[in-house]
Amino acid sequence: MTRNNDEIDKFDSMPFISLIHHISKNRLRYSIKNPNHVDMVHEGRYLMEIHKRKNLSQDDLARTFGQSKGTIAKALRKLEDKEYVEREIDENNRRKYILKTTKKGDDLAILLKKDLDEWEEHVGINELDEKSKRQLIEIARKSEEMLKE
Repeated sequence: MTRNNDEIDKFDSMPFISLIHHISKNRLRYSIKNPNHVDMVHEGRYLMEIHKRKNLSQDDLARTFGQSKGTIAKALRKLEDKEYVEREIDENNRRKYILKTTKKGDDLAILLKKDLDEWEEHVGINELDEKSKRQLIEIARKSEEMLKE
């Protein structure tokens, strides 16, 4: 977007963390506007993670997304009720459940990933170089580690 020199763009003066929040919120708004939208705000990202990773437990999912076990349990119930995910008892630990996507869940996870990839391409995230991506990952890691201190 071209701007007149006299115009002030809100993004130019926005704190970095606000930019990150704004991007995240707009991603959610885009997802809701999408004709392929499924009424799963956070559950979609959990579904994609379960689809992508093997031998993932509920605890693993909670740690990955920094969510409480209760929040994850509620989301998983929704995914199970809609027949996107199923739980299997872990052969090595009978008190632990391994999460798996169903065929219906696989199909939806692929659709959600395609939607995410299209959004990232449209806004230019795919144009970030590897160094910038690694820096953002490191910032996320350090921000989480600070909470453990």
